[in-house]
Amino acid sequence: MRRGLFLRLLLVLSAIGPVHAQRTSFSTGDDNFTAEGLVRGVVASEAQCAAVPNAVWARAPGGSAECLRYWASGLPAGGPVARVLIYIPSDQMAFDQADAGYAGRNPKIMQGLTDGMSARAGAPLILLSRPGIFGSSGEHKQRRRELEPRLMSAALDLIKARHGISELVLVGLSGGGHTVASLLGWRSDIVCAVPTSSVSSPKMRWQGMGRTADLTGHADSYEPVDQLRREVFHPQLRVFVLGDPRDSNVPWPTQLPLATRLKELGATVELIPGEGNDPQRHALGASGRLIGSLCLQGKSTPEILEVAARGLKG
Repeated sequence: MRRGLFLRLLLVLSAIGPVHAQRTSFSTGDDNFTAEGLVRGVVASEAQCAAVPNAVWARAPGGSAECLRYWASGLPAGGPVARVLIYIPSDQMAFDQADAGYAGRNPKIMQGLTDGMSARAGAPLILLSRPGIFGSSGEHKQRRRELEPRLMSAALDLIKARHGISELVLVGLSGGGHTVASLLGWRSDIVCAVPTSSVSSPKMRWQGMGRTADLTGHADSYEPVDQLRREVFHPQLRVFVLGDPRDSNVPWPTQLPLATRLKELGATVELIPGEGNDPQRHALGASGRLIGSLCLQGKSTPEILEVAARGLKG
């Protein structure tokens, strides 16, 4: 009898569906921009993803796949483009609470934000949504584990092929900076990187808070600093580590190991102090995009440092 009960239980479990059944359902419209979807995650199929403009079905090594959405502005129609500025946004939740204003975003607003960023940068720009945020499927609670940057790298390969992009300038804010730092260990097409207020040493950060795990609850964070390899770097790679020394969200000492390790490997790297324009002195996204745009335009390192010396805020 117990064996029969066990078999019936297996049948029930198999009928529930995939392991991500607790996620919310994917929407090709505006419905992914919800606090519930952010907290629970969003599940999508490849067919659903194919119906969304400016989305790619990104598959990481090992088989996991998500529909990652992106917002593009300033790309030449139908033609190749030598370099594009890729902006990777920050975390959108903490302690299972969506950031204020998150649920007010929608595709039209995201496209408007991207158009504004591109216009101010004077460069073609793509805002690439991380798994589980801003229309992408996936689980934002899994951020800073290896799967997140692996999916982002797969998405970049597909986006490059779709738009004829040759080289990348990457700017990532906070948790997005963790993705940028991770990609430096794998990709040889990054000509410039600006990890900004970056969680590039997540374990050092959460240990400094007196915690035994990341704010996500996971203790197996991917540590980019330990995975960098000189032979992978683009021959012209330049890295600008940008942050506020008084950042109370991601303390400056936890941002420095990335620059130290890059220097040890012979990479061209500069530390740039800025001033976050929020109470935590953490928000430096606009400054990161400014530095990235200057690098994309071919400005020399001394020219970029001269601009930075005039003061970077927000």
